[in-house]
Amino acid sequence: MRRPLTVASIGEPMIELARSPAGALAYDRRFGGDTLNTAVYLARLLKPETARIQYVTRLGDDPLSAWMIQGFAAEGIDCSLIARIKDRRPGLYMIDTDEHGERSFSYWRGEAPVRQLFESPELAMKLAGTDAIYTSGITLAVLGEQGRARLIALMRSLKDKGRMAAFDTNYRPRLWTDRADAARWTEQAIAAASHVLPSSDDLDQIFARSMTGDAWVAALAAMGADEIVVKTGGGPVHTREGTIALERVAQPRDTTGAGDSFNAGYLAARLSGRSLNESIMKAHALASRVIQYPGAVIAREAMSDLMP
Repeated sequence: MRRPLTVASIGEPMIELARSPAGALAYDRRFGGDTLNTAVYLARLLKPETARIQYVTRLGDDPLSAWMIQGFAAEGIDCSLIARIKDRRPGLYMIDTDEHGERSFSYWRGEAPVRQLFESPELAMKLAGTDAIYTSGITLAVLGEQGRARLIALMRSLKDKGRMAAFDTNYRPRLWTDRADAARWTEQAIAAASHVLPSSDDLDQIFARSMTGDAWVAALAAMGADEIVVKTGGGPVHTREGTIALERVAQPRDTTGAGDSFNAGYLAARLSGRSLNESIMKAHALASRVIQYPGAVIAREAMSDLMP
């Protein structure tokens, strides 16, 4: 009997405060973060006998960190690679959405211990035997330079072994020293990745040039990326095989987590042996569902028909 695949999502989880329907100044407490959101959806979409989803990060020794880990485990995520750091606290962000479902964020993340992730070589050594990893530009941004170099080396090593090293460019300018620094590290990660899942908006900002989705596919291929899926905010998806038109959701309620859930839907389908086109349609179906609900991670019941 074939063993389950090991899939590690690497990044920064945060406490999420999202505007509550209860009142203008009320917020609901949840947890979120780009690679965490993707890990949760992967755990829901892949049966345990197919894949074991791990989350890789560093949290504090406080009650909120314990609450987060308990929540991750309840989603079926393996938390054995989450380090607990004494006297540290997780980051926090607040989400506000406008009448079109577009969101704005406010962050408090200065005490988050994730910045020291990969500063020692042991973690990369533990992950060297995994079947797939997923990470993002936000993860790169919050790491120190040594951590970034070790993470990219891990991606390259897995790619060279024919395994999955998936990367979403997710760009937050305030996390970087400057745009040139972001571009330099992002290009290295793209070259090391087996699967690249950027948005065209992120690419335009990172590399300071505005191009069509097809042109970005060619540019990413030239950087060394293998499988490429360029997202356009709910519009057509561009790949090496061509452009795939998608039906846009007319009135999204909250676009938080749209890209993260798309990535999970896509990667889950690819890990299950689906074709590129089938995987994109699975990804779009999940993202379209997610943006009809508040918050980055929707209730399991709201997506039960999309789960195995």
